[in-house]
Amino acid sequence: MFLATLLLAANPVAKIPPPVTTAPRPITCSDDCISPVEAVTYASYLAPKAGIAGTFRMEVKAVGEQKGIYYLNSETDYRDRNCLTIAIPAAVMAELAEGEGLAAAEKRFKGRTIMVRGVAQRVKIAFFDDSGKPTDKYYYQVQIRIGQAAQLGPRVRQRGGFTYDGPASAQP
Repeated sequence: MFLATLLLAANPVAKIPPPVTTAPRPITCSDDCISPVEAVTYASYLAPKAGIAGTFRMEVKAVGEQKGIYYLNSETDYRDRNCLTIAIPAAVMAELAEGEGLAAAEKRFKGRTIMVRGVAQRVKIAFFDDSGKPTDKYYYQVQIRIGQAAQLGPRVRQRGGFTYDGPASAQP
């Protein structure tokens, strides 16, 4: 007992550092990002039971909006079989685009290369008749649904190199 007391007296108890809070990991790509064509291919292969998770890089060629959801498309025609679509709720888009509306979303994203972290899944898109009832016609689209602004990389590439282009509130 005396020896234990002597050891404690000679070696004070080490202080435990406070817990570390970590910021979300930055989204980065080297050559391991998934392209739109790869995402569509893998998601179609795994459908309907699964999708492909990863970091995706794509150029936004078209932006659309329907019923409060914004869509960033890798092809000008969103029905193209190789089109990868990023689906973003209006509240998240307002944060990312630092403004509301389709014009703000287009200004922020169209023509730019983005990186996004998520799961690409094949989604069935039904056609509706004039009365709002679904018809027997449909097509498939591969989408990554975003729930948080942090899933979309704050660094985007414009022609000529990388620039910081995230929300002003998140600038380093």
